[in-house]
Parts: sequence; C-alpha cells; structure tokens
Amino acid sequence: MKTEIFSKTGNRFKANLHCHTVFSDGVKTPEEIKKIYRSQGYSIVAFSDHNVLVDHSELNDDRFLALLATEYNVTKGTDGRGPFRPCYHINFYPRRAHMDRLPAFDPSYIRGKSMERMRAEQKYIGSPDYKRSYENVQEMLDIFRENDFIAMLNHPTWSGQTAADYLDLDSFFAVELYNHGCYTEGYQEVNDHLWDELLWAGKRVFGTATDDNHNLYPEGTPAWDSCGGFTVIQADELTQEAVTAALEAGRFYASRGPLFESIALENDILTVETSPVAKISLNTGSRRARVAYPESGKTTITAATFDLSALPHSYVRLTIEDERGLQAWSQPIWDYTGKRD
Repeated sequence: MKTEIFSKTGNRFKANLHCHTVFSDGVKTPEEIKKIYRSQGYSIVAFSDHNVLVDHSELNDDRFLALLATEYNVTKGTDGRGPFRPCYHINFYPRRAHMDRLPAFDPSYIRGKSMERMRAEQKYIGSPDYKRSYENVQEMLDIFRENDFIAMLNHPTWSGQTAADYLDLDSFFAVELYNHGCYTEGYQEVNDHLWDELLWAGKRVFGTATDDNHNLYPEGTPAWDSCGGFTVIQADELTQEAVTAALEAGRFYASRGPLFESIALENDILTVETSPVAKISLNTGSRRARVAYPESGKTTITAATFDLSALPHSYVRLTIEDERGLQAWSQPIWDYTGKRD
C-alpha cells in the first residue's frame, strides 16, 4: 500500500512559527510583519510574543493566518558555571482560535515596551500567584496540554541545553532544528544532531525551522532575521484548528531554502522528489545511512529512491542540501517494516 507522507497535491502553507513584535521585544507591528512575510510567499506567521497571548485574527484573510501563539521562558537560577544560566524557551499554540487566556501565567515574566499594559490586560487561567520555574517546567507543559495547547521547544543551542535536558520531558510535539534569528547572531543553531539524540532515545518528536525574528537590523543586511527559516505545512485549511492539527500529526517539513515536492512510501520503497539540490541523504536511527548524488556531469538532483527493507527498524528521515549548503529536513518515518534487531 502506498502512503503519501508529503503529498504532491493539496494545500501547502509556508509558515514562520516563531516571531516577535512590538507586543514584546520586536520592533515591527503585526501589520508590518504580515506585509513582510506575505511579500515572500508566507501564508502563516505565529505571533509568539514573550509571555503574553495576543489575538491578531484581524489580520486573517483567505491567504494569511495570524497563528495564535506565545513564547514562555524559564531560566535556571544557579548552575555552578558562573554567569551562564541555561533556560527553557517554549512556544505554545492553542488548538482553538480566539483563545485569549494563558495557563500557568506568571506576570513577573512580562518584559518589554508593553509590560505594564500587558500585565494589566492579560487574561489567564488558574491562580494569579502561580510561579513557574526551571524545576517545574514539566508541570507547566502539563498545564498547557490540559488547556488544549501544543508545545515546541525553542533554540536549544542559544538556551545552553542538550538532549539530556529534554529526555525526561513529555507533552511537546517538536524541537527547533533551525532558528534563523539565533543563527544570524552567531549561534550555530542547526540542531539536527540533538534531534537525532532524542529520536535515538525513542522520543517521537518532530522538527521545525523558524525565524524567531525581532527585526532589529535593516532589511537586506546579513543580520536581517526574517524569512530565513520556514516550515511548510500541509493542512486542510488555513485555520488555527487545521494548522495545529497538521503540526501535531507531523504533516510538514522544515527548511532553510530547498523544497520537498513529495515523499511517498510503498512496500518499504521510499521515493522523494525535491527542488534542485546537491544531495539527498537518508538518515537512520543507527550507524547506517544512504545518499543520492547528481549523475556524472550534473550539479543537482531532484529525485531519489531508497529501499528501507534492509535498514534497522527504528526510524528514517531525509535531509536535502542545495548548492549553497542550505538544508531541509523531512519528519521521521517510523512505520516501515525494515530489519528487526
């Protein structure tokens, strides 16, 4: 039976799942952000300002969704390593549109230009004196899940974290593989090895690429942090409900530039079609890999086929890389026959 993992047909929505505006520490208004991203073919921007949940649905139309979101942060108090303190930054997305009440709300974390107004105006669920901390991050994830939110772990390199910080956590659907804002600041925020560590340990977690843009520097300069990392989502429609359902189901891929056109699995034969790239790699949950290169005399390739039947049964995933060295990543595929160790 043939399974379309990423279909050639149906909706494809280009998304930035991590964005900041004047409602926290960004310098652009939501209206300005929409204009920037629509000009580059985006259909979705998650307005994930820090520690507040602001509905920007007035920006929605038949070609654009202002995805409701927030970024929560908690920092470790003491770690014995001088001034450096690791932290969790987590994006939460409600499964329902027009949600305006924050679970696990701690007003002491609101900072930025709109701090006093947002403290006064933010609606919340639960106790007004709730205190969140580095040590109770799982409790915070559970509270959000119980209130119909999904969670993504952000920029582990910038946060000073390793896979060990995530292995005991539940209730998150994805981790950022690429964060363009951190990358432009000098952090090596390409986290596919950390992702593999989670997958090797049995975590069924997806990967995203985002901007985390604050727009502090001029457009067109190397430090411009918009439109560098994106996620392409196959959702039934352009709504909060449909997009979050697609994210939870893994119907998307992450990219810094190159594109997946289709990914299909039939009788353990995996077929992939792409934009022109320099190589197509198959990564596995073991010391086994496969790679397809262009034919002799050519510089790019647009399709490859891999036989999974002889590979260990854990997971496989695809990485494509274009001639500029920019990557895109498929989601892991767990459901194939393979070899049983």
